[in-house]
Amino acid sequence: MIQGYQSRTLSTSVGEVHVLEAGGRGPLPTLVLLHGFSSAGVHYFPLLHLLRPRVRRIVLPDLPAHGFSSTPRGGVRGETLLGGLTEALDRVIDEPAILFGNSLGGVAAIRYALARPQRVRGLILCSPTGAAMDEAEIARFSALFRIESHGDALEFVDRVMSKSGPMRQLLAWGLRRKFQNPEMRELIASITPADMLDPAELRTLRPPTLLLWGREERLLPTSHLEFFRKNLPPSARIEEPFGVGHTPYLEDPARLARDILRFAEEVTRSRPPAAPRVEERGAL
Repeated sequence: MIQGYQSRTLSTSVGEVHVLEAGGRGPLPTLVLLHGFSSAGVHYFPLLHLLRPRVRRIVLPDLPAHGFSSTPRGGVRGETLLGGLTEALDRVIDEPAILFGNSLGGVAAIRYALARPQRVRGLILCSPTGAAMDEAEIARFSALFRIESHGDALEFVDRVMSKSGPMRQLLAWGLRRKFQNPEMRELIASITPADMLDPAELRTLRPPTLLLWGREERLLPTSHLEFFRKNLPPSARIEEPFGVGHTPYLEDPARLARDILRFAEEVTRSRPPAAPRVEERGAL
């Protein structure tokens, strides 16, 4: 148990996937929180006490090669991360759930919703990655994650956080250690244009969708926001909150919790989808 959350490890075809989960005390649907690159489910803890009283259940998976999950068999690549996550979510989602995904977790949420639309009640995408890029753009973007010195790490922290705080030095120390991990370097080096979202496929998203893109976003270029603005279904809502950047769950958890719960209430008032079908279980 971690702060009242049950910890368990699920076997998948690519390795072990760690999941934290806890029952809530409210009527809103199960909420699944998907983390970003080099992060983990536990990093959402500043947000959880604000959400748990209002939802039926909270699920916090660690992507393969992240947190307490194992390094995936077959290498650290987008397809192995997504394959392991998909198998794990198929086993833990017992009702149509709302998926929240930040950064890498955002594109993972989109991929899961495309593959398992009957299991997703709604999507909240927070500064998601996955916008189409060519090889040159990928090379420039990947260079941001090459952290060789403490100075590089401080610069990265300043990109992802909207304002400096007392934890800036400690965050930089932790980021430098994580980004020099061979698994994280392998994942960054593996990215190709084929890993990016296809605009035509993105337009087929069925669940209600909210895109949150902080006005202080400095890690992802504005062209990525425009990609989603252009290619998400017309029903998707895009909000650009002031005062937060790439990681609002750390910068302003109270505000983000209000946004999540407001969306969950809206989704709950709409017509629910059919229950998940057994034959949808399995890896992509």
